[in-house]
Amino acid sequence: MQTLSDHEIQTELDDRMQNFVRRQEMLFVATGEPDDGNDCTFVTGGAGFVRVLSVNRLAWPEFDDVSLSDAISDIERDPRISLLFVDFARGAIGLHINGKAKILDDDAMRRAYRALNLDPSLDLIADRRPARWITVYVESAYISAAGEL
Repeated sequence: MQTLSDHEIQTELDDRMQNFVRRQEMLFVATGEPDDGNDCTFVTGGAGFVRVLSVNRLAWPEFDDVSLSDAISDIERDPRISLLFVDFARGAIGLHINGKAKILDDDAMRRAYRALNLDPSLDLIADRRPARWITVYVESAYISAAGEL
């Protein structure tokens, strides 16, 4: 398998990056505001809980989780966001994504992405529908890897 060199920055998620995201069960979300400092939050779900909507758009459901309340407040004030997906099992591979986030309520997400089958898997994850979705427009992405994608 090919590997990307450390910090080869791309403006879109290539096929390897997209497949990597689809396998992940967790990510770290960093948000902040100039006057308020920064916040890093751990988010988890089943494999595929982060949806790849296109080469430059990701989304994941939020179920009124208290741990994300600061991140949601930060995004509403300042949309800049950094994501870090780490696969510890395959050799400490990290996928870093920087971009702009937007919060969509569940109904708006379902209207905007009708082709995306949202109901069967996501409604079963927490035995309820998401309250909202965090969507991210990818501005840059790079891999830091000790292993292979």
